[in-house]
Amino acid sequence: MTKHWLINGDSREVLKKIKDNSIHLAVTSPPYFNAREYSQWKTLEDYLKDMRTVFEQVFRVLDNHRIFALNVGDVQCKLGKQPWTMRRVPLGALFTVMCQEIGFEFVDDYIWDKGEPQSYRHINGGNNYPYYIYPVNVYEHILIFHKHVRDMTRIPCPVCGTTEVQNNSQSEINVQSWECNNEECNHRSPGNRGKRYSARSIMMDLGKTEENEIEKSLIQKFRRDIVEFSPVIKWHNGNNIHGHTAPFPKDIPEMAINFYTYKGDTVLDPFAGSFTTTLSAIKLGRNSVGVDLSKEYVDLGIKRIKDQNSQQTFLEEDYELNVSEEKDILKTDLIVIPKSKIWSQEVYIKKSVEKNNGEMLVVRETIEEYSHSTNRKLNKKKKQSKKKK
Repeated sequence: MTKHWLINGDSREVLKKIKDNSIHLAVTSPPYFNAREYSQWKTLEDYLKDMRTVFEQVFRVLDNHRIFALNVGDVQCKLGKQPWTMRRVPLGALFTVMCQEIGFEFVDDYIWDKGEPQSYRHINGGNNYPYYIYPVNVYEHILIFHKHVRDMTRIPCPVCGTTEVQNNSQSEINVQSWECNNEECNHRSPGNRGKRYSARSIMMDLGKTEENEIEKSLIQKFRRDIVEFSPVIKWHNGNNIHGHTAPFPKDIPEMAINFYTYKGDTVLDPFAGSFTTTLSAIKLGRNSVGVDLSKEYVDLGIKRIKDQNSQQTFLEEDYELNVSEEKDILKTDLIVIPKSKIWSQEVYIKKSVEKNNGEMLVVRETIEEYSHSTNRKLNKKKKQSKKKK
Protein backbone atom coordinates (compact mmCIF):
# COMPACT_ATOMS: atom_id res chain seq x y z
CA MET A 1 0.00 0.00 0.00
CA THR A 2 1.26 3.48 -0.86
CA LYS A 3 0.62 6.56 1.30
CA HIS A 4 -0.23 10.02 0.06
CA TRP A 5 -0.35 13.26 2.04
CA LEU A 6 -2.46 16.10 0.58
CA ILE A 7 -1.71 19.12 2.75
CA ASN A 8 -3.37 22.54 2.58
CA GLY A 9 -0.67 24.90 3.79
CA ASP A 10 2.50 26.89 3.20
CA SER A 11 5.49 24.75 2.20
CA ARG A 12 7.82 27.12 4.03
CA GLU A 13 6.22 25.87 7.27
CA VAL A 14 4.88 22.41 6.39
CA LEU A 15 8.23 21.06 5.15
CA LYS A 16 9.70 21.74 8.60
CA LYS A 17 7.68 18.73 9.77
CA ILE A 18 9.54 16.36 7.44
CA LYS A 19 12.72 14.67 8.65
CA ASP A 20 16.10 15.40 7.04
CA ASN A 21 17.11 13.14 4.13
CA SER A 22 13.78 11.27 4.00
CA ILE A 23 12.31 12.25 0.58
CA HIS A 24 13.47 10.30 -2.49
CA LEU A 25 12.48 12.76 -5.24
CA ALA A 26 11.21 16.33 -5.36
CA VAL A 27 9.39 17.38 -8.52
CA THR A 28 7.39 20.59 -8.87
CA SER A 29 6.40 23.59 -10.92
CA PRO A 30 6.33 26.67 -8.66
CA PRO A 31 4.02 29.63 -9.25
CA TYR A 32 5.57 31.93 -11.85
CA PHE A 33 6.23 35.47 -10.69
CA ASN A 34 3.08 37.60 -11.12
CA ALA A 35 1.91 35.44 -14.03
CA ARG A 36 -1.42 34.38 -12.45
CA GLU A 37 -3.93 35.85 -10.01
CA TYR A 38 -2.80 33.44 -7.29
CA SER A 39 0.93 34.22 -7.71
CA GLN A 40 1.31 37.92 -6.98
CA TRP A 41 4.30 39.42 -5.14
CA LYS A 42 5.15 43.07 -4.53
CA THR A 43 8.66 42.70 -5.95
CA LEU A 44 10.76 40.13 -7.78
CA GLU A 45 13.09 40.11 -4.77
CA ASP A 46 10.22 39.07 -2.47
CA TYR A 47 9.29 36.27 -4.86
CA LEU A 48 12.85 34.95 -5.13
CA LYS A 49 13.24 35.10 -1.35
CA ASP A 50 10.14 32.92 -0.86
CA MET A 51 11.27 30.46 -3.52
CA ARG A 52 14.72 30.19 -1.91
CA THR A 53 13.13 29.43 1.47
CA VAL A 54 11.15 26.53 -0.04
CA PHE A 55 14.08 25.21 -2.09
CA GLU A 56 16.31 25.22 0.99
CA GLN A 57 13.74 23.06 2.76
CA VAL A 58 13.59 20.77 -0.30
CA PHE A 59 17.37 20.37 -0.14
CA ARG A 60 17.21 19.49 3.56
CA VAL A 61 14.44 16.86 3.32
CA LEU A 62 15.76 15.27 0.10
CA ASP A 63 17.85 12.15 0.69
CA ASN A 64 21.49 12.20 -0.32
CA HIS A 65 22.27 11.45 -3.99
CA ARG A 66 18.64 12.05 -4.98
CA ILE A 67 17.04 14.36 -7.57
CA PHE A 68 15.15 17.66 -7.62
CA ALA A 69 13.23 18.17 -10.90
CA LEU A 70 12.06 21.77 -11.31
CA ASN A 71 9.76 22.91 -14.11
CA VAL A 72 9.76 26.66 -14.71
CA GLY A 73 9.19 29.06 -17.59
CA ASP A 74 10.63 32.49 -18.24
CA VAL A 75 7.92 35.14 -17.87
CA GLN A 76 7.03 38.52 -19.36
CA CYS A 77 5.73 40.74 -16.58
CA LYS A 78 5.80 44.20 -15.01
CA LEU A 79 8.35 44.71 -12.23
CA GLY A 80 6.42 47.73 -11.00
CA LYS A 81 3.11 49.51 -11.47
CA GLN A 82 4.18 51.57 -14.47
CA PRO A 83 3.78 50.06 -17.96
CA TRP A 84 7.42 50.77 -18.77
CA THR A 85 8.54 48.25 -16.12
CA MET A 86 7.50 45.37 -18.41
CA ARG A 87 10.43 42.99 -18.70
CA ARG A 88 11.36 39.44 -19.61
CA VAL A 89 12.38 37.62 -16.39
CA PRO A 90 14.66 34.57 -16.94
CA LEU A 91 13.34 32.44 -14.07
CA GLY A 92 15.14 29.37 -15.41
CA ALA A 93 18.52 31.09 -15.10
CA LEU A 94 17.69 32.68 -11.73
CA PHE A 95 16.56 29.34 -10.28
CA THR A 96 19.62 27.52 -11.63
CA VAL A 97 21.98 29.93 -9.87
CA MET A 98 19.84 29.90 -6.71
CA CYS A 99 19.74 26.10 -6.46
CA GLN A 100 23.50 25.84 -6.95
CA GLU A 101 24.03 28.39 -4.18
CA ILE A 102 21.83 26.27 -1.90
CA GLY A 103 24.00 23.22 -2.60
CA PHE A 104 22.34 21.40 -5.50
CA GLU A 105 24.44 20.23 -8.44
CA PHE A 106 23.04 21.23 -11.84
CA VAL A 107 22.73 18.14 -14.06
CA ASP A 108 20.43 18.80 -17.02
CA ASP A 109 17.99 21.23 -18.57
CA TYR A 110 15.27 19.59 -20.64
CA ILE A 111 13.68 22.16 -22.91
CA TRP A 112 9.96 21.45 -23.05
CA ASP A 113 8.73 22.43 -26.52
CA LYS A 114 5.01 23.14 -26.09
CA GLY A 115 4.30 22.97 -29.82
CA GLU A 116 2.76 25.41 -32.27
CA PRO A 117 1.64 28.61 -30.48
CA GLN A 118 -1.97 29.73 -30.54
CA SER A 119 -0.96 33.29 -29.65
CA TYR A 120 -0.61 36.11 -32.18
CA ARG A 121 1.47 38.39 -29.93
CA HIS A 122 4.45 38.11 -32.27
CA ILE A 123 2.62 39.90 -35.11
CA ASN A 124 3.08 43.29 -33.37
CA GLY A 125 0.28 45.05 -35.24
CA GLY A 126 1.73 44.27 -38.65
CA ASN A 127 4.91 46.32 -38.07
CA ASN A 128 7.31 44.24 -40.11
CA TYR A 129 10.30 46.44 -39.37
CA PRO A 130 13.45 46.20 -37.26
CA TYR A 131 13.00 46.16 -33.46
CA TYR A 132 9.30 45.23 -33.73
CA ILE A 133 9.80 41.50 -34.16
CA TYR A 134 9.79 39.13 -31.16
CA PRO A 135 9.17 35.38 -30.92
CA VAL A 136 6.29 33.82 -29.01
CA ASN A 137 7.46 31.88 -25.96
CA VAL A 138 6.74 28.18 -26.65
CA TYR A 139 9.15 26.49 -24.25
CA GLU A 140 9.78 25.91 -20.56
CA HIS A 141 12.65 24.44 -18.57
CA ILE A 142 12.70 21.13 -16.74
CA LEU A 143 15.78 21.63 -14.58
CA ILE A 144 17.40 18.54 -13.07
CA PHE A 145 19.52 18.87 -9.92
CA HIS A 146 21.41 16.32 -7.82
CA LYS A 147 21.84 16.55 -4.08
CA HIS A 148 25.35 15.31 -3.28
CA VAL A 149 26.60 15.92 0.26
CA ARG A 150 29.92 14.26 1.05
CA ASP A 151 29.27 11.67 3.76
CA MET A 152 32.26 10.00 5.42
CA THR A 153 30.16 7.27 7.07
CA ARG A 154 31.93 4.01 6.23
CA ILE A 155 29.76 1.90 3.94
CA PRO A 156 30.28 -1.90 4.22
CA CYS A 157 31.49 -3.71 1.09
CA PRO A 158 28.50 -4.79 -1.05
CA VAL A 159 30.28 -8.09 -1.87
CA CYS A 160 31.56 -9.43 1.45
CA GLY A 161 29.89 -7.02 3.91
CA THR A 162 33.09 -6.11 5.74
CA THR A 163 33.53 -2.73 7.36
CA GLU A 164 37.28 -3.02 6.78
CA VAL A 165 37.24 -0.39 4.05
CA GLN A 166 39.40 2.59 3.18
CA ASN A 167 38.81 6.03 1.69
CA ASN A 168 39.01 5.88 -2.12
CA SER A 169 38.54 9.60 -2.81
CA GLN A 170 35.33 10.56 -4.70
CA SER A 171 33.64 9.01 -7.73
CA GLU A 172 31.98 12.40 -8.38
CA ILE A 173 32.14 15.71 -6.56
CA ASN A 174 30.82 14.98 -3.03
CA VAL A 175 30.11 11.30 -3.78
CA GLN A 176 32.41 9.49 -1.36
CA SER A 177 34.02 6.31 -2.69
CA TRP A 178 35.32 3.35 -0.65
CA GLU A 179 37.62 0.37 -1.28
CA CYS A 180 37.28 -3.03 0.40
CA ASN A 181 40.36 -4.09 2.39
CA ASN A 182 39.26 -7.68 3.00
CA GLU A 183 41.72 -9.89 1.09
CA GLU A 184 39.29 -12.83 1.45
CA CYS A 185 36.59 -10.92 -0.47
CA ASN A 186 35.47 -12.60 -3.72
CA HIS A 187 35.95 -9.36 -5.67
CA ARG A 188 39.64 -8.56 -6.21
CA SER A 189 41.15 -6.86 -9.25
CA PRO A 190 44.09 -8.38 -11.22
CA GLY A 191 46.27 -5.95 -9.28
CA ASN A 192 44.76 -7.29 -6.02
CA ARG A 193 42.74 -4.12 -5.40
CA GLY A 194 39.51 -4.46 -3.45
CA LYS A 195 35.99 -3.65 -4.61
CA ARG A 196 35.55 0.10 -5.15
CA TYR A 197 32.07 1.54 -4.63
CA SER A 198 29.94 4.32 -3.14
CA ALA A 199 26.56 4.54 -1.43
CA ARG A 200 25.17 5.85 -4.72
CA SER A 201 26.60 2.97 -6.81
CA ILE A 202 25.19 0.39 -4.37
CA MET A 203 21.75 2.05 -4.56
CA MET A 204 21.83 2.05 -8.36
CA ASP A 205 22.89 -1.63 -8.50
CA LEU A 206 20.20 -2.69 -6.02
CA GLY A 207 17.62 -0.81 -8.11
CA LYS A 208 18.19 -2.97 -11.17
CA THR A 209 15.04 -5.03 -10.65
CA GLU A 210 12.35 -6.04 -13.10
CA GLU A 211 9.68 -3.83 -11.50
CA ASN A 212 11.93 -0.76 -11.79
CA GLU A 213 12.81 -1.19 -15.45
CA ILE A 214 11.82 1.88 -17.49
CA GLU A 215 9.71 1.45 -20.62
CA LYS A 216 11.67 1.96 -23.83
CA SER A 217 8.99 4.32 -25.19
CA LEU A 218 9.56 6.75 -22.30
CA ILE A 219 13.33 6.60 -22.72
CA GLN A 220 12.85 7.28 -26.43
CA LYS A 221 10.56 10.23 -25.70
CA PHE A 222 13.13 11.92 -23.46
CA ARG A 223 16.26 10.82 -25.35
CA ARG A 224 17.02 14.43 -26.34
CA ASP A 225 17.16 17.47 -24.09
CA ILE A 226 14.55 19.15 -26.27
CA VAL A 227 11.30 17.24 -25.91
CA GLU A 228 7.89 18.08 -27.36
CA PHE A 229 4.56 17.38 -25.71
CA SER A 230 1.37 19.42 -25.44
CA PRO A 231 0.34 21.51 -22.44
CA VAL A 232 -2.82 20.54 -20.58
CA ILE A 233 -5.93 21.66 -22.46
CA LYS A 234 -7.88 23.64 -19.87
CA TRP A 235 -10.28 25.80 -21.90
CA HIS A 236 -13.34 24.62 -23.80
CA ASN A 237 -16.02 27.01 -25.09
CA GLY A 238 -14.68 29.71 -22.78
CA ASN A 239 -14.82 27.52 -19.67
CA ASN A 240 -11.92 26.19 -17.61
CA ILE A 241 -12.62 22.45 -17.69
CA HIS A 242 -9.58 21.56 -15.58
CA GLY A 243 -10.18 23.76 -12.56
CA HIS A 244 -6.65 25.20 -12.43
CA THR A 245 -5.34 28.11 -14.51
CA ALA A 246 -1.85 26.65 -14.98
CA PRO A 247 -2.10 22.85 -14.72
CA PHE A 248 1.03 20.69 -14.57
CA PRO A 249 1.22 18.13 -17.46
CA LYS A 250 1.57 14.55 -16.22
CA ASP A 251 4.47 14.02 -18.66
CA ILE A 252 6.85 15.82 -16.28
CA PRO A 253 6.19 13.98 -12.97
CA GLU A 254 5.84 10.64 -14.76
CA MET A 255 9.24 11.13 -16.40
CA ALA A 256 10.86 12.19 -13.14
CA ILE A 257 9.28 9.39 -11.09
CA ASN A 258 10.28 6.72 -13.61
CA PHE A 259 13.80 8.07 -14.18
CA TYR A 260 14.74 8.98 -10.61
CA THR A 261 12.86 6.77 -8.12
CA TYR A 262 12.16 3.13 -7.30
CA LYS A 263 8.87 1.43 -6.44
CA GLY A 264 7.92 2.34 -2.89
CA ASP A 265 9.95 5.57 -2.81
CA THR A 266 8.38 8.87 -1.70
CA VAL A 267 7.90 11.90 -3.97
CA LEU A 268 7.47 15.50 -2.78
CA ASP A 269 5.70 18.32 -4.62
CA PRO A 270 5.84 21.52 -2.52
CA PHE A 271 3.63 23.42 -5.01
CA ALA A 272 1.13 20.65 -5.72
CA GLY A 273 -1.51 22.71 -7.58
CA SER A 274 -4.09 20.25 -8.89
CA PHE A 275 -1.99 17.36 -7.47
CA THR A 276 -0.85 15.86 -10.77
CA THR A 277 2.32 14.60 -9.06
CA THR A 278 0.18 12.75 -6.50
CA LEU A 279 -1.88 11.15 -9.28
CA SER A 280 1.32 10.04 -11.04
CA ALA A 281 2.77 8.65 -7.80
CA ILE A 282 -0.36 6.57 -7.12
CA LYS A 283 -0.31 5.26 -10.68
CA LEU A 284 3.37 4.31 -10.48
CA GLY A 285 3.41 2.75 -7.00
CA ARG A 286 5.20 5.53 -5.12
CA ASN A 287 4.27 7.40 -1.94
CA SER A 288 3.81 11.16 -2.13
CA VAL A 289 3.60 14.40 -0.18
CA GLY A 290 1.80 17.28 -1.88
CA VAL A 291 1.44 20.75 -0.36
CA ASP A 292 -0.59 23.69 -1.66
CA LEU A 293 -1.75 27.01 -0.20
CA SER A 294 -5.16 26.81 -1.85
CA LYS A 295 -7.92 24.79 -0.17
CA GLU A 296 -9.74 24.89 -3.50
CA TYR A 297 -6.84 23.12 -5.23
CA VAL A 298 -6.53 20.51 -2.48
CA ASP A 299 -10.23 19.74 -2.96
CA LEU A 300 -9.63 19.61 -6.72
CA GLY A 301 -6.79 17.12 -6.15
CA ILE A 302 -9.04 14.88 -4.05
CA LYS A 303 -11.74 15.02 -6.74
CA ARG A 304 -9.25 14.14 -9.49
CA ILE A 305 -8.00 11.14 -7.51
CA LYS A 306 -11.56 9.90 -6.94
CA ASP A 307 -12.41 10.41 -10.63
CA GLN A 308 -9.30 8.51 -11.75
CA ASN A 309 -10.08 5.75 -9.27
CA SER A 310 -13.66 5.38 -10.56
CA GLN A 311 -12.31 5.15 -14.11
CA GLN A 312 -9.88 2.43 -12.95
CA THR A 313 -6.88 4.17 -14.52
CA PHE A 314 -4.57 3.54 -11.54
CA LEU A 315 -2.11 0.68 -11.86
CA GLU A 316 -1.71 0.64 -8.07
CA GLU A 317 -5.19 0.59 -6.52
CA ASP A 318 -4.09 -0.05 -2.93
CA TYR A 319 -3.34 3.40 -1.52
CA GLU A 320 -4.12 5.57 1.49
CA LEU A 321 -4.93 9.29 1.41
CA ASN A 322 -4.08 11.60 4.33
CA VAL A 323 -5.74 15.01 3.92
CA SER A 324 -4.49 17.61 6.42
CA GLU A 325 -4.41 21.32 7.22
CA GLU A 326 -1.19 23.16 8.03
CA LYS A 327 -2.39 24.06 11.54
CA ASP A 328 -2.96 20.37 12.32
CA ILE A 329 0.38 19.28 10.81
CA LEU A 330 2.30 21.83 12.88
CA LYS A 331 0.78 20.47 16.11
CA THR A 332 1.93 16.90 15.44
CA ASP A 333 5.26 15.09 15.42
CA LEU A 334 7.30 14.76 12.25
CA ILE A 335 5.54 13.19 9.26
CA VAL A 336 6.71 9.58 9.11
CA ILE A 337 7.97 9.03 5.57
CA PRO A 338 8.31 5.34 4.52
CA LYS A 339 11.89 4.24 3.95
CA SER A 340 12.95 3.30 0.43
CA LYS A 341 12.60 -0.43 -0.28
CA ILE A 342 15.73 -0.27 -2.43
CA TRP A 343 18.15 1.93 -0.52
CA SER A 344 18.32 3.22 3.02
CA GLN A 345 21.89 3.79 4.16
CA GLU A 346 20.90 3.30 7.79
CA VAL A 347 19.18 -0.03 7.09
CA TYR A 348 21.98 -1.22 4.79
CA ILE A 349 24.70 -0.59 7.38
CA LYS A 350 22.65 -2.20 10.15
CA LYS A 351 22.02 -5.36 8.09
CA SER A 352 25.66 -5.57 7.00
CA VAL A 353 26.90 -5.25 10.59
CA GLU A 354 24.40 -7.86 11.84
CA LYS A 355 25.42 -10.24 9.05
CA ASN A 356 29.10 -9.61 9.71
CA ASN A 357 28.67 -10.13 13.45
CA GLY A 358 26.78 -13.36 12.80
CA GLU A 359 29.53 -14.66 10.54
CA MET A 360 32.19 -13.59 13.05
CA LEU A 361 30.28 -15.43 15.80
CA VAL A 362 30.33 -18.62 13.72
CA VAL A 363 34.06 -18.13 13.09
CA ARG A 364 34.73 -17.56 16.79
CA GLU A 365 32.70 -20.64 17.73
CA THR A 366 34.60 -22.69 15.14
CA ILE A 367 37.93 -21.39 16.46
CA GLU A 368 36.91 -22.11 20.04
CA GLU A 369 35.76 -25.63 19.15
CA TYR A 370 39.00 -26.24 17.26
CA SER A 371 40.97 -24.93 20.24
CA HIS A 372 39.08 -27.18 22.67
CA SER A 373 39.57 -30.17 20.38
CA THR A 374 43.29 -29.46 20.06
CA ASN A 375 43.66 -29.08 23.83
CA ARG A 376 41.88 -32.38 24.41
CA LYS A 377 44.24 -34.15 22.00
CA LEU A 378 47.29 -32.56 23.66
CA ASN A 379 46.07 -33.53 27.14
CA LYS A 380 45.46 -37.10 25.94
CA LYS A 381 48.99 -37.33 24.53
CA LYS A 382 50.45 -36.00 27.79
CA LYS A 383 48.57 -38.62 29.80
CA GLN A 384 49.74 -41.42 27.45
CA SER A 385 53.31 -40.14 27.72
CA LYS A 386 53.19 -40.22 31.56
CA LYS A 387 51.89 -43.82 31.59
CA LYS A 388 54.78 -44.98 29.38
CA LYS A 389 57.25 -43.41 31.80
